Parts: sequence; structure tokens; C-alpha cells
Amino acid sequence: MDEEQRPLDRSPYYVKHSEHLDRVLSRPQLAGIGISGCIGGGILISSGNLIATTGSLGAAVSYVFAGGIVACVMYTITEMVACRPLTGALIDLPHTFLDPACGFAIAAMYGLGKICAMASLTANAAELTTYLKKDQKPHSTGTEAAINIAFIALTTFSHCLGVKLYGKIERAVMWFKIILLLFVCIMMVILNFGGGGRKIQGNYSDNYTKNAFTPGFKPNGYDSLGSIPLRLRGVSEDSFGISGPGGTVFAFITSITLAMFSCLGTDLVAMTAGEAKHPWKDIPITMSFVYLVPLTMYPFAMFAAGANVNYANPNLSKMWAKSNISTRSPFIVAAEESSLTALPKVLNAFFIVSAYTTANNDLYGASRSVFMLSQQYLPRRIANIFGRTNNGHTPLAAILLCSALGFLSLIGLADKSGSQPSITLSELYTGTATCINLFLCITFLRFKAGLDRLAKRRIFSREHPLYRSRLFKSRWQPLPAYIGIIGSAFVIIWSGIPPLAILVTKGSINRSSTSGTQLKSTISLLFDVIGAYIGPLFFASLYLSYKYIFPRTSRVDIRNLTVEDYVLEDLSSIELEGPTSTPPVPRHRFGSHEMDAQNDNLVSLTGMFQDPFKEEQMHLSVSMDPDMQEEIETEAARNNERARIRQILERRPERMRRGICREIWSFVMTDKD
Repeated sequence: MDEEQRPLDRSPYYVKHSEHLDRVLSRPQLAGIGISGCIGGGILISSGNLIATTGSLGAAVSYVFAGGIVACVMYTITEMVACRPLTGALIDLPHTFLDPACGFAIAAMYGLGKICAMASLTANAAELTTYLKKDQKPHSTGTEAAINIAFIALTTFSHCLGVKLYGKIERAVMWFKIILLLFVCIMMVILNFGGGGRKIQGNYSDNYTKNAFTPGFKPNGYDSLGSIPLRLRGVSEDSFGISGPGGTVFAFITSITLAMFSCLGTDLVAMTAGEAKHPWKDIPITMSFVYLVPLTMYPFAMFAAGANVNYANPNLSKMWAKSNISTRSPFIVAAEESSLTALPKVLNAFFIVSAYTTANNDLYGASRSVFMLSQQYLPRRIANIFGRTNNGHTPLAAILLCSALGFLSLIGLADKSGSQPSITLSELYTGTATCINLFLCITFLRFKAGLDRLAKRRIFSREHPLYRSRLFKSRWQPLPAYIGIIGSAFVIIWSGIPPLAILVTKGSINRSSTSGTQLKSTISLLFDVIGAYIGPLFFASLYLSYKYIFPRTSRVDIRNLTVEDYVLEDLSSIELEGPTSTPPVPRHRFGSHEMDAQNDNLVSLTGMFQDPFKEEQMHLSVSMDPDMQEEIETEAARNNERARIRQILERRPERMRRGICREIWSFVMTDKD
């Protein structure tokens, strides 16, 4: 084996014992990691910002749009991961099908984004412990620092014990979070029908159905219902904003970008592909389950919360308003207005667990990304530290590094007048993750183009029954990929527009008002803009420097994509952990010249063969023309390749052969081997 080549660049692809992770995760454990990484601080804690920004119904609809964008991305990624369920699949895919420079940028930024998300959620969980006290006064700096350190230490310890125990924990956490989400929805309905006793009376408790959307965009939040004239220049802070239908649309679009933070995290299943016990059988259906379940429940949960909390509620968090209190969950705000005095504390305790466990999953994603970044792209001396595992296939060095960086959660303790550091970290994560989603959708277009070319040459096809039953074919492509690209690009661009508009026009506010300063400081608004755009800028810088400065890479030519890039051999031999401990014998890969027909237009996709794996009998003549003989030999090689592909795919389990109900039940009870 060539020690100078990194795992993703070896042909055939195979790794040493210390270069891959442990394949021990069952289907419920894979789903647990994905769902627990998605349901957490976003929907349960910080979603009050959406109601204050766009109204009760607007917040629910914004989750439909944000969830739809993420669902299209995940649906697109699923087909690629089903073909290559390797360690660090989200990094391997762009490296193989798009450009190694893109793989490097994703490896670096995915880890950074997850570290920022971990720090933000850890800080949120520590802040929420304040509401468990009787007086609900903020913790002292020392106490809150100790809580943050305890959370990070517990997270690190659980990961160092190995992925098998971690998977079992997340399996239980998954059902806890799903039940919790259902519970808060039911409780909100009960409270709306008066089941919690008489509510506090006030103008913010009026019928929410008459005020489904805000009458405009008011950065410091509404303190009363109804339309008021707003302008961006020459007015007091009480009248600062955008009124009318334009302001309503502006607020709604802004809420979509805010909702993206809650919808991200389901991509963790793709990062677990290298640790799945049965990747061919479990990865495709698990990825579908993981993004469909939470993203379907989010709009209903938000609608249930908005049925009890109006956009003018003074207890809601306002994204761009100055505040001395920590982020308040809309579910907690609704519970506090009922006579069920114990309910807010119970929900707070549950939400602390939810935020902490989501941060726990972010450490998982960050450590795997650092592991692959070191192993594939960084100098060998760094790879020998952070790109290696112990004998139990646990990347301890990568885990400890990411845990240490998780102490970014402490930076907010320097100034406890607000939650700006935590907000900026979450914005950085959202921008980074959305940028990665965009490039993964672009990767799919290259992935599909390579497959279409193989189909044109009668080598391999997405339309064949074995591809559909043994791998995964996402329908209606490339439409979902284009939706993911356009939606992600729009979110990246728009995320910084609201704080930038406020920052530019804030100087013209009339300071003669006696209401005092309500908007964030200029520094805080500047950090909002930086948090929105710094992730994509970092991504572009890493990509361009790796591509054009050092080591300088070129885009993958689809003519060099062969069937071996889509149909892998047995993973136990690839990872040297099967019955044989020696690498497979390198076999000749078809070059682009060998797969080309005499004329590229000789066979079209519309008139394509029915079975790309069907063998054809070739008869050679001793007096045959050399060119014709070469063509026949090439066709014979294609037939042999098709037969080999069929044998590989037929050895794999058939997806969904037991029916949808039995497959869903397998997320509850683990299948017996």
C-alpha cells in the first residue's frame, strides 16, 4: 500500500485498522443520533424569535419552507450516501465527484460549524438552569462557568467510552425528544382550550387568529397588536421598522432564515455511515426517517405554540432588541400564563436535556469531521495524531480537540447583558451548514452526470431494478437538487440583510424619545452581520486556496468516473476487518477511453437498453479487422463488468422488502442478525 496516498485517493479504496471507525451502530442507534441532533434548542427554545418577528402563523409556515429546503437537500444526499457509505461520507462525496478542494473545505467547515453549534447549545442549556431556581435570578459568572464545564466534561466522557454506548444513549434520547415534542403540542392545545385555567389578561393575549402575521417588520418587537406607521429613518425607536405588506413579507422571509437553525442536524446520519453495522440496508431508510419525522412535526409544534402566544407578548425573545434576559421558549411563555405552576419548571428541565443532548451530537459530528480532515488533507504528522483511532476505533484525539474548542460557550460570560455570543455562534453554524448543503447538491449534479454517462455507454444505470432495490434512487431529480441549491443560496444571502439594514439606518434614529434604547448596540448588530457571512466567506477562502494556491487541484472529470466509484466492493474487505485481513487484489479500472463508444451519440438515453447487466455473447473471427476486434474486446470487457456489478448488488439486502410498517417498526426494535 502506498503510504503517501490518503485513503480517499487510493485505488482501490481501502484503509488500515487505525484509519476507519467501528461499524457497530444499528438502525435505531443511527436514527437516534440523527433525530437527537436535529430536535433541540432550535424548535424548543429559540423559536420564540420567529413568533416575535413574523407572527404565530408566519412562524409555522416559515418552518414549512425551511424544512422543505432541508428535506430536498437530504433527499438528494441520500442517493449518494447509499452508494458510498464510507467514513466521512459528506467529505468523500465532493472529493470523489466534484473537486478535492471542495472536500477539503467541507471537512474543515463542517467541523467548525458543529463546534460553534455545540458551544451555542451548551451556553443555552446552562442559561436555562436559571429558571429551575425559585427566584430565577441569573447565575453568578463562576456558577454558570462551572455548569458549562460540567456539560462539556460529561459530553467528552460519554464519547470517549466508544460509539456503541453512545449509540445506545442516543437511541433512548431520540424517543424522549419525539415524545417531548408530542407532549408540548398536546399541552399547547389543552392550554388553548382553557385546560390550564385562567390566563393572564393583556393585549398580547387577544385572539391569535386575527393576528396571524405581524403588520410589518419591527426589529425591537411589537408591544401592542395592530398596525402602526413604521419607517427606517427620522423616527424614534418605537416607530423604527418597515410597515405594510412589504414589511410583513420582509419579516416572513427573515423568519425562514431564522428557522433554518432548527432544521439543520439531520445530516449527522450521513456522518454515521462509516459506523453503521448494516450500511446498505440501514442508511437509505434511516436518512429518510430522520429528516421526515422532525421536519413534519415542526410546523405543527410551532402552530400549537403560536395558538397561545401572540407576537406582542413582552416575554418573547426579540432577535434584534436589547435584552438582559436569556432566550425564552414560547412553550414556557405559554405555560407561565396558565395556572399550572409546575409545568414551566418541568418543561425547562426537559428543554435543558434536549439542548445538551443536541450539543452532544454536535461533538460527534465535529470529531468525525476533524478525523477525516486530518486523515485526508493535513500533513502526515497531524494525521498521525488526529486522524487515527485507538484499537476500539474511537478517534480520541479528535474528540478531545473538539471538546476543548467547545469551551467557546464561555465567551458569553464576559458580558452577561445579552446572549450575543451564543447568537453569533448559531448564525455562523447556520451559514456554514447551509453553504455545505448547497455544494452537496452541486455534487449530486456531477454524481448524476457521471451515472448518465455510464448509462449512455451501457455500463450502469439508475433505472435498473437492482439500483432501485439495492441502492437508492431519488425521484424527480434534478428538481430537488435545484431547490436545495436555490433555497440554500437564498438563505445564505438573506441571513445578513436584516441586521445590515438595521445597522445602516440605525444612525438616523431620533434619540429624543424617552423610551430609552431598545435596539441592540452597533457592535452586536455588526456581529450579527459577521456571523451570517463569515462561514460562507471562510468556506470560499479554504476552497480557493486549496484549489489555486496549494496543493492546487482540478475539478473531477466525469469522463474519469467509473462504475467502481458508484458500486463498492464488500466493506469488510475495504476496511480490512472481514474474514480476510489483506487488501483486495487491485483490479484494472476502466479508463474513459475504454468506456467510450466509437461515437458518443451512438446510444441515447431515450433509446437505452432495457438491462445494462445483460450479458451478450461475443464471437471473434480470426480474419477480423483490428479496429473491429478491439471494439468487440471492449464490449466483452463491458459485459464482464456488468456481470460483476450484478453479482455485487445481488449479494446486498433488498430495501423495503418487508413492507413500510415493518421497516418503521425496526426503528423501535433492533433486527436480529
